[in-house]
Amino acid sequence: MPARAGSDKYPAATRARLDAMTGTFRYENPDIIHFGLGCVGESLSAELDRFGAQRAFLVTTASAGKGAGRAVAEVLGKRLAGRYDRITQHSPVASVMEAATAAREARADVLVSAGGGSPIDAAKAAAFALATGLDLRDPASLAKARGASPKGALPHLAVPTTLSVAELSGSAGFSAESSREKVGVAARELRPAAVFYDGTLAVDTPMDLWLSTGVRAVDHAVETIFAEGEHPLPDATAAESLRRMPKALLAAKADPRNAEARGEGQIAAWLSYLLPGPAARGLSHTLGKRIGSRHGIPHGVTSCLLLPHVIRFLGPRKPEALERLRAGLGPDPAAAIADLVARLGLPQHLSQWKLTESDLQEAVAPLAGKPYSAEELLGIMRASL
Repeated sequence: MPARAGSDKYPAATRARLDAMTGTFRYENPDIIHFGLGCVGESLSAELDRFGAQRAFLVTTASAGKGAGRAVAEVLGKRLAGRYDRITQHSPVASVMEAATAAREARADVLVSAGGGSPIDAAKAAAFALATGLDLRDPASLAKARGASPKGALPHLAVPTTLSVAELSGSAGFSAESSREKVGVAARELRPAAVFYDGTLAVDTPMDLWLSTGVRAVDHAVETIFAEGEHPLPDATAAESLRRMPKALLAAKADPRNAEARGEGQIAAWLSYLLPGPAARGLSHTLGKRIGSRHGIPHGVTSCLLLPHVIRFLGPRKPEALERLRAGLGPDPAAAIADLVARLGLPQHLSQWKLTESDLQEAVAPLAGKPYSAEELLGIMRASL
């Protein structure tokens, strides 16, 4: 490849790096992010006005519905046309379709989600089902969904209360009815129209959930840096996220009612996820999805269990990425994350869930050869026991 014009001004190592860099970056996050304490009260009504929305349908969980969901409902006021508060962990597809049916019966013109990744993903999946007419409970519908376009999908305003960053992409994961396998749909039209990072609404999030989804955000940052190709902006924000998130999580653990610490965690989570597609397809995420919904392990916890071992596996294979991780985490990134998980009091060993060798083999089988062998993937799993 010929040297790029002007690159001769730089030292040889920098010239080589500039000459090798090439790519195209496309923003995949929502267009509007509101952040800061009290931003829901200040800006949610204006977002509803932007869409001319008069019939908002609220998707939440039983627990979040009593905290953030209640606060959001108060802001919605007379525009609250209905709600569904029975979404549970991993967004079971039956609940997704119940929410979609309830939203249709309420004649909703906008969806509002409040809570963690499960209600946010459920709202996205419900919007997809309503726009396409597909019943996502039907296994055959997933094949149809790959070619379906959710044009005209209801706008979705997301108020996250965990650090899972489901609100930052157009993909929606949910668990299948019979197998409990994690499946999903994806389209740019499913990205929330606006996101609200309001730390005051996150202080009631249970601490274990907050901290484990914070480690999930750390995982997003790591997977971003490990992703194939050149992505200078996401790499820079991911490295900044890795610097900020541990302090934010430790501050929240020390003072659970500290809204500023919760807000700082939300900002750090946002910075972790400017490359949502490749990050979500990273090795830690992919392995975690294979064991999470099937064995009742929360998403954030799978990151606690697997991420240090994934770094030890990938680091020698991707030395440049490892150097970027060191900029945010110190000389031994895997040890730094394992130490953070321990300081946060989160699970560190997969053996707690009593998975058998057969379970591990079943988990890695569909991933073998893409591009790592089954034995290599089993090595990561076994190291986490």
